[in-house]
Amino acid sequence: MGQNSHLLMSRLKQESLPLHARLENIPFIVALSNGTLPLASYVSQLRAFASLFGTLERVFSYINQIIESGTVYQTLLLETVSIMEPSVCTAMGIEERRFVYLTRDLDCFERLLFPEIIEVRHHTDTMAARIRFLAGEDPVSLMGYIYVLQGTMLGNRVHMPDVQQTFGINESNGARFYSGYGDRTDEYWAIYSGLMNSFDIDDKTADRVLNGTREAFDFLEKIHGALFPLPSTEGMRFSASSINSEAANHTVPVDKREIVAAITSGRLCREEFPYLDERYGERGKRFGNSDSAWLATLSELPTTLIISKIAWCGDLLAVRGMPRIILECQLRHLYNELGKALPEKQATYGRLLEAMEWLKGERLKHIQEKQFGALCHTFSERTANELGGKLRGTGSLIVSAVCDEKAKIRADTSRSIETWLTDSQRFDATWITSVRETFAQARSIAV
Repeated sequence: MGQNSHLLMSRLKQESLPLHARLENIPFIVALSNGTLPLASYVSQLRAFASLFGTLERVFSYINQIIESGTVYQTLLLETVSIMEPSVCTAMGIEERRFVYLTRDLDCFERLLFPEIIEVRHHTDTMAARIRFLAGEDPVSLMGYIYVLQGTMLGNRVHMPDVQQTFGINESNGARFYSGYGDRTDEYWAIYSGLMNSFDIDDKTADRVLNGTREAFDFLEKIHGALFPLPSTEGMRFSASSINSEAANHTVPVDKREIVAAITSGRLCREEFPYLDERYGERGKRFGNSDSAWLATLSELPTTLIISKIAWCGDLLAVRGMPRIILECQLRHLYNELGKALPEKQATYGRLLEAMEWLKGERLKHIQEKQFGALCHTFSERTANELGGKLRGTGSLIVSAVCDEKAKIRADTSRSIETWLTDSQRFDATWITSVRETFAQARSIAV
């Protein structure tokens, strides 16, 4: 045991003081402190942190899987996991972690649709990749990254008054992340510090934690250096992560009007099928928005290639509990909204309508339209108009899921939605019986 084994937090604080001071003096923090920071810079910072904390969320899950597999690093990984945010939140009885705070803050600015700062995204992605690497190769160094990222709650609290004054926001409308854990922030930090100081580590191992701390500060300095001043138009662009911080780096339109149309089409689709919001919540909404933006870009492709990509997307979503009729709905609304936004491109967007008609044709191969409608009508009658409209469209989802099942997308295509719709913790016996009978009737008819 090293002499500093019980003083790890003190050592981390002492050696990171100059790094923190340097970060506090960059133009972004200075502008925030004097009230001149543009809102676009603030939102871009939230996006960067959302990507980083989102990466940590996935890393926690990954490390736990390794622990369960019983690898040679089991003891080390167990210790590493024990200092991570979930354990501390559990100790405090906190249900929501800071990643959730970030996504909720970003939701408050969704309608503004700020483009992303390209350089910020580059540094953020590089830091996230490094976190993922350390999770598997050097989790001790990862502890340093966690120390720096969790430490933002203390630094942010200092600047909370600046955020409130500069942007006129508070915890309820865009500054939840900056509030840390409110009155319990010091309590959180005390528990976290106690866990860190409880490790029986030698000086060499502590140096690895310190090295991770230095790396993390270096990344944050680069990220914040690119946040302000805002770059020229050429240095900014729309991306999937500017719509949804958890989205993969896929293509989205460059025209803001098309992105707005795509997001509107997503909302209309969720209104048509409340099941989506009931089951997938805010996270589902965010992915629906970024997926819709990707779908909008397909209109520039040849029709045959569009259909190929739609088929792939439909298969993927169906297995996850979203029957392909939802994608039909999405394409229909997307075609309409894009046409309203850019009527001069109506012919181009018509290719999306062709893809929708292809999906519809694939569905009706298995259950004819008249039979499809009859099954949906009967289900609605059995369930008091689908719970008074609260879950309208569910009948068509059930019947469509059976069509997807018959299309042999995968053997378990309908299992996900069927399991959810027959959960006795969520629905009463009448509803569950109606769901099961409709599935059975649809399967008996489908070819």
